[in-house]
Amino acid sequence: MVAGGVSGVNFAQYVLLCVLTLTPPKSNINPCETFQHPMLDNQRSRVARIFPGIHYAWIIIAIAGFMHMAGGSVRQAFGVLIVPLQQDMGWSPASISLGYALASIVGAVLAPLSGMATDRFGPRKVMIAGIFFFFGGAIITGAASEVWHLWISYGIFLGVAQACFSVPILTAANTWFRTRLGFGVGLLQAAHGLGPAIMAVFLSALIAALTWKTAFWLIGVSGSIAMIGLMLFFRNDPSHVGLRPYGTPSNEKAPKTSNPDEARQRAKVFLMSMQKTNAFWQLVVVHFFGCVGHAIVIIYVIPIAVAAGVNVVSAAGILSTLMGVSVLTRFLTPVVADYLGAKRAMATMFVLQGLPVLMLFWTHELWQFYLFAVIFGVGYGGEGSAFPIINRQYFGRGPMGRSFGWQQAGAGTGMAVGAWIGGVFYVMSGSYDITIILSVAMSLTGAAVILTMPTTARLLIPNWEDSLSPNLQPGTTRPVGTGG
Repeated sequence: MVAGGVSGVNFAQYVLLCVLTLTPPKSNINPCETFQHPMLDNQRSRVARIFPGIHYAWIIIAIAGFMHMAGGSVRQAFGVLIVPLQQDMGWSPASISLGYALASIVGAVLAPLSGMATDRFGPRKVMIAGIFFFFGGAIITGAASEVWHLWISYGIFLGVAQACFSVPILTAANTWFRTRLGFGVGLLQAAHGLGPAIMAVFLSALIAALTWKTAFWLIGVSGSIAMIGLMLFFRNDPSHVGLRPYGTPSNEKAPKTSNPDEARQRAKVFLMSMQKTNAFWQLVVVHFFGCVGHAIVIIYVIPIAVAAGVNVVSAAGILSTLMGVSVLTRFLTPVVADYLGAKRAMATMFVLQGLPVLMLFWTHELWQFYLFAVIFGVGYGGEGSAFPIINRQYFGRGPMGRSFGWQQAGAGTGMAVGAWIGGVFYVMSGSYDITIILSVAMSLTGAAVILTMPTTARLLIPNWEDSLSPNLQPGTTRPVGTGG
């Protein structure tokens, strides 16, 4: 049996089955299996009335996807801001991009803490805190009159918001799915790519029609209101609405509800077990390399195009195009990784992210930049979208908040380095040539590290629960690895 509980079908049938069934096929897998407890009857019946025939895991994915789109897309579309801020405020590209770099650093530093808070308080409370930081960051950005204002609003406020969104969203997806995690994560990651694709064009159009200040005020107010509304429907755990995770076998005993102290002990023991493996630290390093590789492109492809004679709005379309193309592989890569093993899928995507960047040495016309965006977008979309899958295949179904937090720390550090160093090399050399070479090298180095990692065919810590006290050993963690 391969990951996701699929056997006797080929990959195409597996994908088709995922697409056509929001509730599972009739088998020994029953993702709508409920906890039998009188106190949950009202919650369960309310969910059934509002979303008939749909497992609530898909509602969680939809909410989390919108949070990715609304909360993260402003930061990812930062490249749109560089030229307007240069023209209106007279700030240098290096000083402007420092705001993005600071946001990435703050997000990286706080990501492990966000993971700890997620394991302790649940994803919902952490994301609500992130919404308030998002609102503050957008409003202060719109009021910025000095470059250091941008460093505070973008660098600190939106950096904190990023940490409060990225880790809880992935943790929630991991909690709500027993099988078809690749499909759920694929939808989530596709939304993460679609948001910046829309935001790059939308933000550019708003800036052209109004001002960049007004654009940020509108985005801050409308985005925050929408996200707060969605939090009314978000639940941290299937048991909170009387359900089990999607794909839970009907013959499996329901895990007992643990108190906060027990949950903290489980999370601590699980993290210690993961940190004893080389793979845990390799995943942090791989995330760093991959994010340096694509941060350079995301931040500087618009200035590179403008320097080649492309107008600002058309250049924003380049970023939107690569983000739009990335939606396809953001969705497909986790599905493939779930079926065939994440190691091979991730290494392939890192190579496909790195090599196309060489095209920028010979790209001067608008159509050439758009061609680059299409080719680069394929690898970029798949580069980071399989991390939740490889975590499940290596470490099983323990509390993942801290694990995702450490990996997001590597990612945020990589985004900061990529965003900042491109401006530095431009000031030093007067061109982006060194930056382009660095982008290629980082992506290919990440691919090389992935190939040295263990196979995903078996769990690395199958017996981590043996370190728990006897009353906390439910015996519910089972191997879920797949070939690779």
